[in-house]
Amino acid sequence: MLSRKTRYAIMALTALARKYGEGPVPMPSIAKEKSIPLRFLEGILLQLRKKGIVSSTRGVDGGYFLVKEPSEINVAEVVEEIEGSIRFVSCIDICGEDIGCEFGWDMETCNIRKVFSKIHDKVMDELEGTTLLDLI
Repeated sequence: MLSRKTRYAIMALTALARKYGEGPVPMPSIAKEKSIPLRFLEGILLQLRKKGIVSSTRGVDGGYFLVKEPSEINVAEVVEEIEGSIRFVSCIDICGEDIGCEFGWDMETCNIRKVFSKIHDKVMDELEGTTLLDLI
């Protein structure tokens, strides 16, 4: 299940995607449009700025904007930035590393791992294949 923070991040990014190329969008405007608490939105946009998904300008005409076109930002990178890794069970590989089974089971024959690994792959394919442009 996605956290509220992740859903707010996606909502804020879709607001920026709709205004892509029109200049910076003031944070209060995003907060009001998407009903996101301003303080919460501040932290989210700061995190997305550090990741290089958005940038900002200061001043009267300042605000936030997408660094890349909406078609170049997929949902997976947003979810992974906010949530961390996307896993259903702890033994799913992260960055190609086997981290082992917390129960000490053989990972090659574990049917639970096999099923959730397939689910993970399908979810990742869908998230990687869905861009902000698709969401607007």
